[in-house]
Parts: sequence; C-alpha cells; structure tokens
Amino acid sequence: MKKFIVLFSISFIVFACSHKTTSSTSSSVEKTSSATVSHTQFMEGKAVFEANCQKCHKLKEPADHTPEQWSKILDKMAPKAKLTDEQKQQVFNFVSVNAKSS
Repeated sequence: MKKFIVLFSISFIVFACSHKTTSSTSSSVEKTSSATVSHTQFMEGKAVFEANCQKCHKLKEPADHTPEQWSKILDKMAPKAKLTDEQKQQVFNFVSVNAKSS
C-alpha cells in the first residue's frame, strides 16, 4: 500500500509539473483590425513576401506601416514584383497581422 501511495504521488507531481503544449494547426486564426487571417494564409503570405519583395530591396517590417498604408504600398509594388491578385492578397494577409495600429 505504501508503494502505491508513493507511486501515485510521484505520478501526480510529474503530471502536474509537465509542460502543457498546444498543437498548431491550420485552423488557428490570427486576428487583425480589418480581417481574420488563418495560420495557413499567414504562412503563404510570408512565403510570397520573402520570395518576391527581397529580390529588389531589403524587406520592410510589417509593423512599419498601418494596413491602409500597406494596401497603398502593395497597389504600387505588386505590378513591379509581377504578383497575381491572389499573391497580392496573400502578402496583405501576412503584413496586416503585424501592421501597426491605424
């Protein structure tokens, strides 16, 4: 009986002290002031942003501009980077998550 109590106590302590982790799935959502962006959309936008924008210049920090400013920047830069409308939206999804508040 004493072994059972000791074993139970140790098990309880180990369980209580274990780190609780959450799995990241594509259904997780990032909230912005203007839109809701899924994790998958965020990652797709990040990939397009990094692959295309740094071809011509140093990457800008998303927090440097508001979503409205990013929209104007993308309107100007997307044709130069030869982005499709879908890629442009993906980049906007990425930058808008961490854009500075309006």
